[in-house]
Amino acid sequence: MVTVTSPPRVHLPRKHEPRMVSWCPVTTACQASSAGAPLKGSTTLATSTPSIVEEYTRKRPRSAELHARASRVLPNGVTHDKRWLKPYPAYITEAHGGYKQDVDGNELIDFVMGHGALLLGHGHPAVTQAVARQVPVGSHLGGSHELEIEWAEAVARLMPSVEKVRFTSSGTEATQMAIRLARAHTSRPKLLKLHGHFHGWHDAVTKAQSPPYDGRSVPGVPKPVSDQTLSVPADIRAVEDALQRDPEIAALILEPSGAGYAAVPLPEGFLAAARELTSGHGALLLFDEVVTGFRWAPGGAQERFGIRPDLTMLAKILAGGLSGGAVAGPNTVMDLLEHTEDATRDADRRVVHQGTFNANPLSAAAGVACLRVVTNEAPGTIAHGLALRLRIGINKRLERLSVPGCAWGDSSICHVLLGDEVSNRTTRDLLRPDLPPEVLKTKGSNRRLAWLLGLAMSNEGVDLFAGSAIVSAAHTVQDIDRTLDAFERCVHRLQAEGEVRER
Repeated sequence: MVTVTSPPRVHLPRKHEPRMVSWCPVTTACQASSAGAPLKGSTTLATSTPSIVEEYTRKRPRSAELHARASRVLPNGVTHDKRWLKPYPAYITEAHGGYKQDVDGNELIDFVMGHGALLLGHGHPAVTQAVARQVPVGSHLGGSHELEIEWAEAVARLMPSVEKVRFTSSGTEATQMAIRLARAHTSRPKLLKLHGHFHGWHDAVTKAQSPPYDGRSVPGVPKPVSDQTLSVPADIRAVEDALQRDPEIAALILEPSGAGYAAVPLPEGFLAAARELTSGHGALLLFDEVVTGFRWAPGGAQERFGIRPDLTMLAKILAGGLSGGAVAGPNTVMDLLEHTEDATRDADRRVVHQGTFNANPLSAAAGVACLRVVTNEAPGTIAHGLALRLRIGINKRLERLSVPGCAWGDSSICHVLLGDEVSNRTTRDLLRPDLPPEVLKTKGSNRRLAWLLGLAMSNEGVDLFAGSAIVSAAHTVQDIDRTLDAFERCVHRLQAEGEVRER
C-alpha cells in the first residue's frame, strides 16, 4: 500500500440553510435514469420512486428552482450531457480542496473534480495565485506571450514523445486537429478507433462511443463523413485485420487507459502491439491522453507504459482547471502546421489552425503553475494511493455484505457498479472485472440501480461522476473512509428498498 499524506479537510462556510418544502409528484418519465432507462412501477413518482429520490428532492429545493429556470433557456437545463440528472442536478456555489457546496448548503466530498481536470483539487494556491496575477495585466492579449512558451516547454519536458506543442481550447478540438494532422501526414482519409473509446464530440469520433456498437448513424453526422471512421473491438487481431484490409487508414486513435478512463482496460500488451502494427502499415498511433496525461504519471500513460505515440492529445490537467487543450508530438508531424517559403507546399500540405482562445494567458498561467507542481510526482502518488484505498475498501465491504458488484480502476480512478455478479472480485486491487465490455462501460447492466446509487451517495454527501470517483491529491484518508461508510449505508438503503439483494 502506498503511504498517503494529504492536506487536512477543508470545511466550506454554510451560506444557505436547507429549506424544507413539501414534495410533489412528477411523472415517471421525469425520473427515468440518466441513461434513459424507464423505471418500474406506476405512473407517478410519488408512488413508484424509492425514498432515496424523496430525500434528494427534499434536500435540494433551491436547486429545483434553478433547474426549472435553467430548463427555459438551456436544453434539459444543462450545458453538458453528463450533468443531466433526474430529477434534477444539484447547483454548486463554491468548491475548495476536495469539497464543494451546493445552493442548498449541502456539503459534498467531490469526486467529479472538474471532470478530471483538477488533480490538485479545487483552488490550489499555486494555480489560483498565478491566475490572480495574470487577470489584471490581461486575460486576452491578442498576441504571443512568454507564458505560452513556458507552457509548451513544460509539456515537452514531461511527455516522452513530444518535441512541439500546439494549444487548443479543449480536448475535443485537440483530437480534431490531431486527426487532421494524421490525414495530412499520411495522405490517407480514414480513421480507425476502438469500440467505446471517447474522443470528444466532433463528427470524426462520435461513432461507436457507447453500446451497442452496431455502426448505426449518429444524428447530425452525414453518412459519407461517418463512413470515413472505422470502429473495431479492443482486440489486437481486429486492429490488424482492419489495417491489412484497408490501406486508406491514416491513424489509430485510442485511450491508452482503455475505454472510459480504464472502465474497460486494454488487454495486456495491446499498446505495444498497436505501436508495431501502425508503424508497419504506415499509419499513425494517436494517444488520447486528455484524462491520462499527467495523471497516470507526470509524463502520462506513454511514460508509464513506455510506448511512444506519433501524436498526443491533452486537456484537463494540462490547463490546471481552466479551459485548454493541446496536440503534441515529434517535429516530423507537427511541422505540418508551420509556414514555409514554399508556397506550393504550404497550399497543398500545411494544416491550417486558428482558435481565438488558444493558449490564452489565463489558461497558460494556470497550466504552467499546475505542471510545475505535477512535475513532482507527489500529487499523482497521493491520489493513486487514495483511489487504491477506495477501490479495495469498497470490494471488502461488498464481500462482507455478500452483495453483487465491485469497484475497479487504475491510477487515481475508482469505478463502481452494483447488482452484477463479478466472478473475479477480490479484496485486493481489481483492474478489470470479469464482465462484458458494454457492462463495464455503462457501470453495470442495471441502469436504474446505478442512478439510485448516485442519488443515494449524493444524499450522503458524496458526489460521484457518472458512477466513478476521480480522486485528487487534495482528498484525505478521512475523506476516503467517510466515503466508504457512506457507500455501506447506501447499500443498506438500497437493500431495504428492494433494489439490491444478497448474492
